Amino acid sequence: MRMEEQLIRLVTEWSGEIPVSISPMSFGHTNQVFAAVFAHRELIVRTNTEPEVLAYTGNNLSILAGLGLPVPAVLAVDLTKKQVPWAYMILEKIPGQDLRDELAAMSREQMRVLAGQIISFQHQAAKLPEGKGYGWVPIGRTGPYASWSEIIERDYNRHLPHILDDIDQELIGRLASIKEHYEPYFKRVRPICFLDDVTIKNVIVRNGELQGIVDFDWVCYGDPLYMIGLTQTAVVSDIGPAGMPYIEELCTQWGADAEQRAVIDFYSMVHALQFIGFHKKNGSDTERRRLRSFLIDKIVRMPIKPHEPK
Repeated sequence: MRMEEQLIRLVTEWSGEIPVSISPMSFGHTNQVFAAVFAHRELIVRTNTEPEVLAYTGNNLSILAGLGLPVPAVLAVDLTKKQVPWAYMILEKIPGQDLRDELAAMSREQMRVLAGQIISFQHQAAKLPEGKGYGWVPIGRTGPYASWSEIIERDYNRHLPHILDDIDQELIGRLASIKEHYEPYFKRVRPICFLDDVTIKNVIVRNGELQGIVDFDWVCYGDPLYMIGLTQTAVVSDIGPAGMPYIEELCTQWGADAEQRAVIDFYSMVHALQFIGFHKKNGSDTERRRLRSFLIDKIVRMPIKPHEPK
């Protein structure tokens, strides 16, 4: 039986109502996610052949809801794979669409309001106890890294090869100098809980107004500015200049000082290395060119002395 047929049977048995349609969502790198449309409501079905991925999602959502964050309600969970050959979770559908599909048409005031909401959610998450390690884990679990510096080094080294054919060695050396310059900052970062992927996806908006936030199989412990850097990279890649005022509003709402704003740019450069790799693999030349230009501009403009070989 095809997965769509299994899903129809599953949601019909659970709800007592046959769905009008079952369709895959456009995003979902970890889970297969589907929208189930009924006559008078919609549901989301998140599925994964690895039950452990969804094992803590319900608890994460419960904790975040307790902090006042607008997350979806969990309606059903089954991790046993007895009824169907995958674990699943049924959630309410928050009306609207991902921010990436709304941002370019939003007014500056709408961006300001939304940025304030997103930053307030990060402040709420930061009230949770500090992590016992760094990295991406369910709320309260021990992160796999001993320091934030280890994560930066991992991401930088893992994705730097994506640009070695695109950017000359002088600029790559300068990028290494920038990383070296901010290493004392990275070493000061505490394992603060933050929402790592409320960027231009997982932020659900309708008519320029926030409706809710989704996708919390895990959080991250480390520097919340990493999320702003990731958002900036995603805006450059997928939206362009029309979305950049939102980044400035995020920085303003955070109260970022000059050093923090520069760190956000460095984080964006690290994320850009990864995104360029994605776009090379997928043949997305327009997005890759945007990110290459962004990366070169940031490397050149950041006021750091070039690295001198030892």
